[in-house]
Amino acid sequence: MKKRGLDERQEQVAAKIGALSFYVMFGVCLLVILGELIWKGNLESVIGETIVFVAGGITCLIGCIRNGIWNNTGKDMTIGQNLLESVICSGIFSVLYALILSRKVGDSVNVGKYAVFFFIGIFILCFICLMVLGKLARSRKEKQEEKYSD
Repeated sequence: MKKRGLDERQEQVAAKIGALSFYVMFGVCLLVILGELIWKGNLESVIGETIVFVAGGITCLIGCIRNGIWNNTGKDMTIGQNLLESVICSGIFSVLYALILSRKVGDSVNVGKYAVFFFIGIFILCFICLMVLGKLARSRKEKQEEKYSD
C-alpha cells in the first residue's frame, strides 16, 4: 500500500523551506520599500509593499507570541539585550530617516536635530514594545507548559 502525504521529516523540511521563503520575501520587500523611499521620497509610491510587509510581520509576530516563542534560544531576553536591540534598530532607522529627509528638504533644515529626536522616539517605542511582547510571550509559554505538563 502506498503512503500518502509527507512523513515527519519531509514536513519539517517543508516548514523550513516555507520559513526561509517568508524571510527572503520579507527582506526583499523591506529593501524595495527603503530603496523607493530613498530615491522617490514619498510614501505613496510604496503603499502596496508596505501593506504586504506589515501584514507579514504582524502575522509572524502574532504566531510567535501565541505559541510562546520570542527568540530562537527559548530564554527570556534581558533588559540589556532589549536596550541593545533598541539602539541598533533606532540607529538604523534614524540614519535612513535622515537620508530621506535630507533628500526631501535639502540643506535648508538641520536634519541632524530631527534625526536625534527621531532616534529617541523610536528607541523608547522599540524598547517598550520589546519588553511588553517578551512578557506576553513568556506568559503564553508558561500557560502552554502548564497545559501540556498534565
